[in-house]
Amino acid sequence: MFRSMSSRSFGKSKPSTPTKPEEDRKELVFNDEAAFDAACRDLKSSLKKSGSLDMSHIVKVLHNKKDVHDLIEEHFPGAMTGADILAKVAPVIEKYGLTDDNTLFAQSCCPDEINHEDGDTPDLFAKHLGEVFHMGGLAGIPFTGKTGFAAFSHHVPEEGHAFIFMAPHIGLSESNKLGKYSRIGQSEEGGACGAVVGALNHCMCNKPLPDFAEAGDDAQMCYIIHQINKNKERILAEKEKSENAMQAMAARVAHDVGRDMLNRICTMDFGDDNTQLMVLTGIQINMPKPFDGFFQPITFHIRNKKGEVKDLFQEAFGGEVRRGFQPSISTRHLNAGAF
Repeated sequence: MFRSMSSRSFGKSKPSTPTKPEEDRKELVFNDEAAFDAACRDLKSSLKKSGSLDMSHIVKVLHNKKDVHDLIEEHFPGAMTGADILAKVAPVIEKYGLTDDNTLFAQSCCPDEINHEDGDTPDLFAKHLGEVFHMGGLAGIPFTGKTGFAAFSHHVPEEGHAFIFMAPHIGLSESNKLGKYSRIGQSEEGGACGAVVGALNHCMCNKPLPDFAEAGDDAQMCYIIHQINKNKERILAEKEKSENAMQAMAARVAHDVGRDMLNRICTMDFGDDNTQLMVLTGIQINMPKPFDGFFQPITFHIRNKKGEVKDLFQEAFGGEVRRGFQPSISTRHLNAGAF
C-alpha cells in the first residue's frame, strides 16, 4: 500500500509547499510486483535525470503503471512476465524428464524484433532448453507446416523429447492502446502485430479477399487475411465494448488459428517408445517500457507415444486462465484427445 503525502519531494531540496488537507490524500494499493517494479524503474530513471522527484510525480507514475496492469488483467487474465511463466513451467518440465540435454526446443513466434528481446518469454525458454528450431511466420503461425515439423522432430536427440512454444503477439503502446506499440526511434505508434492489425483493417474495409493462387510472394499474409475474415464477426462484436477489446479478440483469433495449424501438423512419428512432446501456447504481450514482456498462457499439455494427452495447465498455473475465451477449435481437439 502506498499513501501520497502532499508535494513532498525526494532528491535535491526544493522550496516546501503547503501540505494538502488530509481528505485530499489518496490511497493507492498495489498487488502486482511487475507493475510496481516498472514504476520503480521509471522513477529511478527520472530521479537520475532530474535530480529530484516530487510526490505528485511519484503518485502519477504509480497510478499509470497500475492502470497498465489493470488493462492487461482485463483483456488477458492471468498474463504474467516471462520470468514468472518460466518459474511455473520449469518444475513441470523437470518432473516429466525434459532437460536441455535431451530436449529440442521449437518456437513459433512472429519474427517481429520486439518478440525476441532479452528477457522475453521465448528468449527465457530458449536459454532454459537450449538450441531453437524456428517454426513460426507472421503472427506466430507455424507456417513451416508439416515439412517444418518433420524436420524439427527428426532433430530431436535419441531417446529424447520435444517442446514447442507457440504464441502470436499483441503490442500495448505508451498511450495504453492494444494493437499498437511505441518503437524506439519512431515518433508515432505502429501496429503490433502488424500482420493481424493489417488483416483486420483489410476485412473491416470490405476489400476483396486475396487469391491464394496469386498470393505468391505474400502467401502468409493472404492466409492471415482469410482467417481473420472467417472470424470477423467474433472480432467486431468486441468493438462495442472498446477498441482495445476488439484488438484483444483479434489476438485471440490469431492464437486459435496458429494452435489449430499446430494440431494439424504435429505427429508423434519420431523418437522412441518413451519420447514425449510438450506444448505451451498463449499470447505474447509486448509491454510499454520499462515493463518486461508479458505472456498469457492458454494451453499446456504433454503427449506420449501411446497417444495419451495430459493437460498440464492447472498443474503449472494453478487455475483456469482460459476464462474470457470462447472455446476454440484447438481446445476442443485437446479435450477430445486429438492433437
